Amino acid sequence: MTPHILINALSVSSGGGFTVCRELARGLAHARPGWKFTIVMTQGSAFHEPMKRETLGPNAAFLWAPEKTSRISSRLLYENFTLVRWAKANAVSAVLQLNGQKVARLKLPTISHAQDPVPYLPRMWENKGFKAKFGAMLRRRAIRAALKNADCMGFTSAYLRDLILGWERTTHPKRTEVFYNAVPEDWCSRDDGQMPPLASRPMQVLTVSDITPHKRQHLIAEAVCHLRREKGFEDLTYRVVGRIFDASYAESINLMGRTIPSADGRVHKPAIELVGRLSGDQLASEFKNARCFAFMSVCESFGIPPLEAMSFGTPVVSSDCCAMPEVLGDAAAYVPMDNAEQLRDVLRKALTDAACAESMRAKGFERFRQFRWKQTVEKMASVFDELLASRN
Repeated sequence: MTPHILINALSVSSGGGFTVCRELARGLAHARPGWKFTIVMTQGSAFHEPMKRETLGPNAAFLWAPEKTSRISSRLLYENFTLVRWAKANAVSAVLQLNGQKVARLKLPTISHAQDPVPYLPRMWENKGFKAKFGAMLRRRAIRAALKNADCMGFTSAYLRDLILGWERTTHPKRTEVFYNAVPEDWCSRDDGQMPPLASRPMQVLTVSDITPHKRQHLIAEAVCHLRREKGFEDLTYRVVGRIFDASYAESINLMGRTIPSADGRVHKPAIELVGRLSGDQLASEFKNARCFAFMSVCESFGIPPLEAMSFGTPVVSSDCCAMPEVLGDAAAYVPMDNAEQLRDVLRKALTDAACAESMRAKGFERFRQFRWKQTVEKMASVFDELLASRN
């Protein structure tokens, strides 16, 4: 019988989660052309239309769950009853669960792929009231159940694996694997010489991420506004590409850059521009036009955008926390978490020290090639091979 893999993406709620879902679904469908793949997502979500436009392969299809499954309670009911019946009726062989949990009533071989460190980082919820703290506790409980019951626990980095297993000291998973996120295979054929020289690029700092406090765009905005007062940085701008998750936070960032005078005493173009989500070609243009890419997030289990920046020959400045040192290696310049003063110094050097910037660019071009979706997908497909073989 033809293997039929159900990819449960009902919990996808961010741009990074969307990218992982898309690349794993596309890659698995290509790696196992004789198998069937069904991706279940919530109809009407922010990622409904973008995913519909994707070409995943003739052996991949979508199952659109009702809009109400955007609420956790409705999603759990749908997963444990409607989805269980659907899986049985459609001869599903195994499950890829993209939130690191396991649907209790789906008695099928399961890879529970954890991508989110939030429940295990108290700084993300301890000062946000009872609801946030209780929500983190419930998610840890669900992940704890998956650690005990899933056939394989996947993690996007060794950092995330160690974080979760370190917290859940008494849990012994059946199997753990690190499935790194990556960049598209065709990017790896790029030549550094095809990218615009740094000296030809405008004095511009770029961040690509959802706009929300834990991404710390305000720190970068503050640094840019401070530098803008210095001679030589009169036209420095900060562009943020990504979906606005927190409107008040986005507005506070906008306010910083509206009336910042430059070193010459005049008000130039706005120092900060919040761009929103962009298409692939538009995003590529943003990367090519940036003199530096800044990423100060304090909650990352991998971090795809800095690698994307490296693939366009753009030097990367990053926070030194979470999975970033593991992923970026010696190709990035690191700033201690939430250290605004050092961020200004590092950005100043990346923007003005040509030798330093060119060294970062060269190392970045080597580093991003170490993370390829083809390798990640082949590893995951091999695990499915073993799980299906052990079931037969």
